[in-house]
Amino acid sequence: MLISKNPALPDVGQKRTLTEARKREIITDVREALFRTATLLVAGFFVYRGVYHLVIDPTRLNVLLLTISETLTFVWLLLSRRPSVRDWNPLTVVVTMFASFGVGFVILDPGVAIIPLYVAAPLQFLALWVVIWGKVSLGRSFALLPANRGVVTGGAYRWVRHPIYGGYLIGHCLFLLSSFSLFNLTVYSLVTCMQLHRILREEAILARTPEYQDYMSRVRYRLFYGIF
Repeated sequence: MLISKNPALPDVGQKRTLTEARKREIITDVREALFRTATLLVAGFFVYRGVYHLVIDPTRLNVLLLTISETLTFVWLLLSRRPSVRDWNPLTVVVTMFASFGVGFVILDPGVAIIPLYVAAPLQFLALWVVIWGKVSLGRSFALLPANRGVVTGGAYRWVRHPIYGGYLIGHCLFLLSSFSLFNLTVYSLVTCMQLHRILREEAILARTPEYQDYMSRVRYRLFYGIF
């Protein structure tokens, strides 16, 4: 005897699958919220340090520009949209956190001026504008952890694949040269190495899409046009 199945009644297996999918979604949302909260707290603390030093000595233009740069990270992280794919590998999370906020360990006290502030500050300002241009080009696709929030190929990304990282690297070097210490050199060296690791992980995720593979073939350089 044939027994017809009532289409109005949900299949048990399908119901279980939907429930498990919802659980995974909730876990992802909680993990995303915790990560953003942690990064915002770290960024906020660094901005506080920068403002504190500027209150003491408003002429420290290199500190002002460094503080503005980190404030932009704070703002863009709040505005960024949820990625379709994100690298939650524990090593990647640790590397990304230090690469993004390792500058929080930098000593902001005046160091040795290898190049004078009146030379370093205008160049650091230009590097900051490269960072701003890159973030405006990204829009809400900005991310800290390597992720896929869509492939952006316009604006600053027409020239190099990672203009924001390039701008940060130039800005860090200029701050270091205008306020040098061996401790700051160590911090910036570690941050730069971890940024390179972050770039490679990010490209590994994005290169899974044909669109980004085509973009890589058209835009050869990662950080600096004609160099690297």
